[in-house]
Amino acid sequence: MNAIFYATDRTENSAPVLRYAYELSEKLGTQLIVFNTHEMEPIRVMVSRPPEQIEYHVLKEQKEILANYCAKHLKGGLEGKNIKFEVVSNDSITEGIVENSKNLTAGLVIIGRKDKHTERGLFVGDIGKSLVEKLSCPLMIVPNSGGKPIKKILYATDFMEADIEAIKKLAPMAKAMDAKVYIVHISTEEEYAGKDQMEWFKEMLEQHVKGEKFDFKLIFSDTIENELKNQVEQLGADLLVLLQREEKGFLNKLFHTSMVKKLEGHITIPLMSFNKFNL
Repeated sequence: MNAIFYATDRTENSAPVLRYAYELSEKLGTQLIVFNTHEMEPIRVMVSRPPEQIEYHVLKEQKEILANYCAKHLKGGLEGKNIKFEVVSNDSITEGIVENSKNLTAGLVIIGRKDKHTERGLFVGDIGKSLVEKLSCPLMIVPNSGGKPIKKILYATDFMEADIEAIKKLAPMAKAMDAKVYIVHISTEEEYAGKDQMEWFKEMLEQHVKGEKFDFKLIFSDTIENELKNQVEQLGADLLVLLQREEKGFLNKLFHTSMVKKLEGHITIPLMSFNKFNL
């Protein structure tokens, strides 16, 4: 995997997510890019220095503040750690993350989950939904309490070809962490296309992801978010993975803003999402 891109608001409550992002980057053997958007104050007309020069010095100072924040909250400080710091001025947090994660060829973007302590209504809500749709790499949303080492991954599937591509990209990450992937499909009995659909998916997955074994589970339910919560708890999953899609299907419903809020309230582990642009 290329670098992990962690976007932070630098609050004390976000520190567990920073530690989680760094530990994940270590486990995957990749660089961690810690990113922050800074809102520039209006420059007064009587200021003698050019605006570009002022912005350069402000962002340089903000990068030092960001580095000090990370040194404070990471065990052992920054010595020997593969971390890069980026601060930009951008009126849109979403666009700042999208543009800079793409320019820096990030393999994964991590943001913290919105809670009452988060500044400016930052992560996640509508920003998370927008990132899911625009990023050129997967997005991981992490609770502000952080998360456990990833050993069990729950992947929710609609038995689509795009799911195979997503699992194909997920497999190396799972292997690096010595984690097992559990594949679950939730459907109403009326919508389910039959056992042939699952068998076809299994065969296709074996052809594209060789040498890996997956557990499969089919569940009938009319309440998706509640059933996902149940499966996360029963399995003791450390990560829930979803695929954002345009086709009709149960996962498409998950990314309506109201459903994202329900998931955030119900599921207390990190959520990772792929979209059609990063498969």
